[in-house]
Amino acid sequence: MKYLDTLLEKYQIRKTKDQKTAFLSWAQEEIQKMGYECRVEEYEKDMFKCRNLIVGNPEEAKVIYTAHYDTQPVMPLPNMVFPKNTLATLGAQLPIMLIMVVLCFAGVFTVNRLVPADTMLSFFLTEGWLMLSVVIFLGLLFFGPANKHTANDNTSGTACLMEMMSQLPEDERKHAAFIFFDQEEKGKVGSLEFAKKYPKIKKKGYIMNLDCIGDGKHMLIVAPKKTPDDELTALEQLFQSRDGFIAEAATAKHASYNSDQRSFSRGYAIAALHLHPQFGLHLKRIHTKRDTICEKANLQFVIDGCLKLLKQKAEEN
Repeated sequence: MKYLDTLLEKYQIRKTKDQKTAFLSWAQEEIQKMGYECRVEEYEKDMFKCRNLIVGNPEEAKVIYTAHYDTQPVMPLPNMVFPKNTLATLGAQLPIMLIMVVLCFAGVFTVNRLVPADTMLSFFLTEGWLMLSVVIFLGLLFFGPANKHTANDNTSGTACLMEMMSQLPEDERKHAAFIFFDQEEKGKVGSLEFAKKYPKIKKKGYIMNLDCIGDGKHMLIVAPKKTPDDELTALEQLFQSRDGFIAEAATAKHASYNSDQRSFSRGYAIAALHLHPQFGLHLKRIHTKRDTICEKANLQFVIDGCLKLLKQKAEEN
């Protein structure tokens, strides 16, 4: 998988404007070599600017495959996610929240020691410290130093789109479109702006979003809430369990996965997870320097299922 190798070697950090520009230039050149048409669409939302790379014709495609290419700041603790266990996910976030609380109380305690209580100066210093603590926390969350290790989140999904395009037979390309979304890490800005520009796709487009698919043998497919059971079964059959991989499909009512598919009515997500004996399926290591695993077998498993899905959707119409 040459695209995965190149991304890991040369374009693994895609956080700043220059880093994203370098990736987009390389990706466009490679995609055009494959014989696809592609373009970059630019959007601006509040303080965030984003550039989505669009391949093919999303308005005519039977299936739109997506992945976010932007990468995140490095964090002191991993972003642990338990899609089928909300309490465990909240518990995993507690250490970060405790750091925030300790920072706030430490500042308040220091102010009270240095400045007489019940004075205007004490009030303004206390309020100022609390506001500064929040600003620092959010600043690190959105604008902190880049994580240099993004193998799973989301170099895995980005590489998978590239590899999938290279394996897609030419006579089937007209049925597919591929979108590399920007600014997912800052609140799904790229996918939300795309959905706003293309309301027909937002409501009726069949979106298959690949996010963190490189580390773990349990492939979870999260479907829209009202997806019938027979469609879930059909998805599990398309992504047939084999070679140690387990494919499971669940609706968003029973599995929560916060990624770009949420910007669309018919948005589906695929993620590779690990199984914890007590807390169930979970995503680990991401947003830290330990995010170094992206198995090529994982990408091929997802590609095989996605190509089967495309053929099925093309035959239905």
